Amino acid sequence: MPDRPAYNASTIDWSRIRAYAQRVAREARTPAEKGISYTTTEYQTVTKQVEVKHGAFNLFTRVENKSERVAVSKCVDVVGSHWVLERRHHHIECNTKERTYTNQETTHEQHYVVLLADGSLKKVILMETENMNTAHGRSTFFATHQHHLRDLSASDVEAMDFEKRHSEYGTHGRGTKNWGDREPGKQLLSHAKGVGLTKALKRLLPG
Repeated sequence: MPDRPAYNASTIDWSRIRAYAQRVAREARTPAEKGISYTTTEYQTVTKQVEVKHGAFNLFTRVENKSERVAVSKCVDVVGSHWVLERRHHHIECNTKERTYTNQETTHEQHYVVLLADGSLKKVILMETENMNTAHGRSTFFATHQHHLRDLSASDVEAMDFEKRHSEYGTHGRGTKNWGDREPGKQLLSHAKGVGLTKALKRLLPG
């Protein structure tokens, strides 16, 4: 069992971790995964020219500009080829009920620690928010997507030194419900900070 005071007294050796990550990217035996991307929908205002009939018996025609909003699909590239070192997920469901309507908004987060082909370490968070609204007997649904990409932080590294723990609070369809394994458990698995990340990198090397 790792010693918690000794772990707390340790520090993350960023120079060693970055050098090791670059070596792993060069020598990895495991094929890299394809890039991470997602498709989102944007609404753009488009102006079109239309012919409008007017006058007595609609005998005359004039050209008018007409604006309308159209949905445009867009592919968003997050990162290129990579190796996933850790996956976590988190979900939150918020329910609102009034006399004439109900609304349910659910956000799904996928968290990845990845090694890129250039040897850099990144944290990727993909977010999808689903919104279901029911009012006067009619339901509408829409979903939005976004992402966050940043360098690995100390808390990201330390989370990999602890067990994964699934937690769940609340009830589906009522109030607020949270579930997932985004937050690390309490059981310490490493004797020093950064060992969990180092082990994940090592698994990509031959032998």
